[in-house]
Amino acid sequence: MKAPERIPSKFFDGYIMDGDAILEYKYANDCSDEIQKLFNDNFKQEVFDQYIEKATNRENFYYGPTDGWLYEALEKYPIEGKNVCIIGSANPWYEAIAVSFGAKSCTVIEYSKRESFHESITYLQPHEINQGNFDACFSISSVEHDGLGRYGDPLDPDGDLKAMENLKNFLKDDALVYFAVPVGLDKVVFNVHRVYGEKRLPKILKGWEEVERFGFFEQSFTNNVNGVNGTPYQPVCVLRKK
Repeated sequence: MKAPERIPSKFFDGYIMDGDAILEYKYANDCSDEIQKLFNDNFKQEVFDQYIEKATNRENFYYGPTDGWLYEALEKYPIEGKNVCIIGSANPWYEAIAVSFGAKSCTVIEYSKRESFHESITYLQPHEINQGNFDACFSISSVEHDGLGRYGDPLDPDGDLKAMENLKNFLKDDALVYFAVPVGLDKVVFNVHRVYGEKRLPKILKGWEEVERFGFFEQSFTNNVNGVNGTPYQPVCVLRKK
């Protein structure tokens, strides 16, 4: 399977928000067998044990400062004893954070097939979940990819918005979501990710109660600089299902 390289003309205006979003092209084919094999090599007990140690020591690791802001959020809004879901996983780092903060169970919803390696962690594909009953959810650098085809998902300019609305079906009332996406100037970097600015961020948060923000600054929406290791700046929002 090969991910799309260019935006089909019928979707063009939707992706650029009728001119409100900058368009850049950058390509990733993360639905290929080779990439999936590399991802799967990370899902092992020995790797997870290393991550547990890092998470327990509160190290900023996978997304740099985003991890630190997530730690702050979890200290203030704890998940101990709760059933947690994680949206998307190319690496079991956020599973390790959930377990290290005392989650009772961790269910990962992922396009690709994954085998469980830990008694507290279950991996499910989206079609395997009809309705969830989770107390909390991590969506860290996940929904900005939905609808871009990078991971084999269907092209949809509003795939991210639909994914956030659909997430409510997995959650109990008043469940908390620890949410991070790239923030800066409104942009679509096709087929890799979106960046959420003053136009798109309110759309993705619509219908959620915003509890608190961690890592937002005065310049957050004019930021157009990559963060740690080339990854975008991704502050954390704590959201509550209404």
